[in-house]
Order: sequence, then structure tokens, then C-alpha cells
Amino acid sequence: MNLAQLIQSQNLATLLQALAPAAELAPGQTVEAKLLTLDGNGLATALIGDTRISLVLAGPEAKQAALLPGATLLLRIDAAEEQGGSLRATLIETRPPAPASTAPTTPQSNPQAGQAAAPNPTPAASPATTSPAEPPRVSAPLQPSSLLQVATTADAPRPAAASQPAPSQANAAPSPRTIAGPLLGPVLANQDGLAPLFANLRSISEGSVALTLPKPLLTLIERVLAQAVPVERKPLGAEVLKDAVQRSGLFMESRQAAASQATTSQATSQPVPPQADLKASLVTLRDALAAVIERFVPTPAGKPQAALLLSPQTAGASTATAKPAPPRRDGPLALQPIAEPTLAAGEKPLTIAQTLLEQTDAALDRVTLSQFASLPLDGARSDQNQAPRWLTEIPLAFQSGAAVLPLHIEKEPPRRGPNGVEAPLWRIRFALDVEPMGPLQGVVTLQGRSVGVTLWAEREETSRLLRGAAPGLEAALVDAQFENGAIDIHTGQPRVMQPTAGQFLDRMS
Repeated sequence: MNLAQLIQSQNLATLLQALAPAAELAPGQTVEAKLLTLDGNGLATALIGDTRISLVLAGPEAKQAALLPGATLLLRIDAAEEQGGSLRATLIETRPPAPASTAPTTPQSNPQAGQAAAPNPTPAASPATTSPAEPPRVSAPLQPSSLLQVATTADAPRPAAASQPAPSQANAAPSPRTIAGPLLGPVLANQDGLAPLFANLRSISEGSVALTLPKPLLTLIERVLAQAVPVERKPLGAEVLKDAVQRSGLFMESRQAAASQATTSQATSQPVPPQADLKASLVTLRDALAAVIERFVPTPAGKPQAALLLSPQTAGASTATAKPAPPRRDGPLALQPIAEPTLAAGEKPLTIAQTLLEQTDAALDRVTLSQFASLPLDGARSDQNQAPRWLTEIPLAFQSGAAVLPLHIEKEPPRRGPNGVEAPLWRIRFALDVEPMGPLQGVVTLQGRSVGVTLWAEREETSRLLRGAAPGLEAALVDAQFENGAIDIHTGQPRVMQPTAGQFLDRMS
């Protein structure tokens, strides 16, 4: 599961309705409604035939200037979230009001979405006058800033008093973390590292598991495996690391939104090529696995197909292995060593597909959590001068398997010092657990031409090896014209501040 699946039925144009009982609408219907009124709070009225209904627009984008009184809304009626609750509706299409309409509009700013999700953020596409015909597709489906904040409504239209805006909150748009946080409960429960998935994909690629899967699926497996950096053949230099970070999936939606805006304002978002991005490769693999399972397992009558595919009873899945802790903005990095494959020779195709689907979903959920952790803080913990941070994980291919290199990249803004404004401080933390070195963590700082390297090895033997290699690395830094290239080696683990309380829990209550 990933954020796209969480919002497919709740895209940025979703409307949560407070329908009058006389409306007599049923889930599954598709109806046309004429928008009559719309206020700054997202409270609206519309006309379906001769019946007036009340609407509550959900999500910051839905509350902006894309919907104008007089517009025609094509709505798909959805069932209430709770028995006896209000019906919901997903906006499939909008048609602008007739040219003669002179309904006034309130100037709206076009906020940027997902600014902290990438070093070069791109503004999310504002809602167009006509939405794409396919409801699950949105301009940037996985941007946390495009998620809905689900509102609760009563069965009857709200009284007039409820439409009065709060003085301090009427114009305050929810932050991306506030919007995305409540939707992360299933993601947190399901997330897992890339290592188990890569172990099984590699066993299939090498023929250790019977090759009874469709050839197109085997091609997608090779594409995912190709996302791992072959560090034994290609040293992890600056350009290789930069390319790996860009392809790690952290910026997929930003690139997708930028590609969409580069075409036309009415064009749908262009998918990122699977071979160019880890997350795109995983999404493509997940969709192909779901199609394979669908052919093996017919959908029971009355049971949604998506629910069946997202809850496979996976005989080959490993539940005994502890999952790595989810990525946190200010927490320790999770070591993710090479994993053993859980698929055995002679497994049935259905078992193989279900196991891979479960592990692919878990890996996608972990990428989603990295994107969430990269968003800036908000509320009481926010700081306008807070340093941007990016958390991502890079798969590394070794002869013995694939390990994961978690990265924590932070940039502190320039500060005024005794000699004027100083250069910004970059800080990169990393962790790696590969034999024969064992668990290893480090931090590299760079400010102008001043660089510092600190390493922690849990094994004393590894510490001695690193101390012996330190003079050579210091000499290499001097040759590269870096200043103060000091290297510190320690045995043990770094002292990392405890994660800020409530990063996830207070968003699921």
C-alpha cells in the first residue's frame, strides 16, 4: 500500500457531502450537480435536479479557486464511511459556468506543494477547470500536500452558525504534514525495508526459484534490481551518489508534476519512466503483480478487487524477521543488512506473486514514510529557519546480495560570523551493515571547503582497520583542496537525539 492507494477514492477534487434525506441518492450513481454557492470555508450548495444539497469541500486544493458558482459538477456518489453517516462524492469532472456568468471570485494564491520533499521543489499543479476523466489519476498522486483532510459532516445540512469561519484559522491552509499524517496508520503498520524484496527478486532472477512467471513480469523484476548501485563494480563517488539519490523515489512526484506542467495546463501528469526511478519501478512491478494475482484468484462476488489484492494470504512471506524502524526526521538511521530470500525452489506462481506483492507494497510504504519525514515540521515545533532535511534509502548491490544505505541529508542556512556571512553547512549521515565490516555509521560535514568525517564501527577490529586507512583519506582530501580534513574514528554507536515525540502517533489518534 502507498499514498496513491490511500487517496485514489479521495483525490484532490473529492467532496464530502452532507446530503439532505430528500436527495434520495444511492452509492454508485453518477450525477450532475450545478454549483450554486461556495464560501471561503469550503461550504457549498449545489442543485441535483430539483433537489438542493449541501457540500463540504475536503482538502486545500479543493477549497481553492478552481470551482466557481454556476459550474456543473459530475459527481460519483460513494457510500458513507460509517453506517448512518453522510454520503460522500468524488468529483469526476467540472464544466465551467456559462460565459455570461459574472459570479465574483476571490483571488487565491497558488501554494507550492511538497517544497521540503526535494532540494529543487516544484509547485504542484493547481486544479484545472476540467479534471481528468479518470478519478484515481491526479496531477501529483503521491505528493503529501495533495492529500485530503477528511472532514466529518452530519446527515442534515449544517446550520448557518457552522459556516462562520474561525477568526484565526479561516484562511490558514493546512500544512502537508497535517494533511498527510492521519493517513499514515496503515503505511506504518505495513512498511518494511527493501532488502527482503531484493533478496527474493534476485533469487528469481538467478533461477533459484522456478521461472513460472510471465516474461513481462520477469523484465520488471530486472528493472527493479537494476536500481541497486553495483558498488563492487562502480565506486560510490559523488556523481554516482547524486544520481542514486535523485532516482531513490523521494522526488518522483515532483518530477512528475514538473513534466506535466512543461506540457500543457490541461495535460494529465506524465508517469516517471520505471527505469529512471526506484519508486516508479516498484509501482510498475506492484501493478503487474496485482494483475497476475487477479488471473490466479477470481474476485469473490461483493468483495472489492483492491481489497483482495492488498490483503493476500501469503504463505511464503516472512513475518518473523523484525522490520526496520520507520524513517524519522530526527531519529537514528536503521541498519538494513543483506536479507535471505524467503521464497523456496518450486514455489507455486500464486505464492511467488503474493509474496512479491506484499513485499513491494511494504517497500513502497517505506518510501512514502521517507517522503513524509522529509517534510518540514509544523505547529508548535515549526521554525521558519529550520534546516531542510531529506531522508532516503539507496539499495546497494553486492556479490552476496543487496543491502540498503539510509541517508539523512541536512542543509543549515548561512549564518553571520566574525568574518561575515558563512557558507551553508551541509551534513550527511549514513549507516551500512555489510560483512566483513559489520555495522558502520558515519557523518560527513561540509561548509565551504572545510570538511569533517566521523565514523563509528561497532566492531573493534573494524575500527582498527579504519584508523589505519584514515591517513590515506586525509591526504586525499588535502589533494582535493579541502580544508581541515579531520577524520575521527570511534568504536560503538553514535549518540543520536531521541526522535521527537508524536511524529506519527499524534497523527493517528
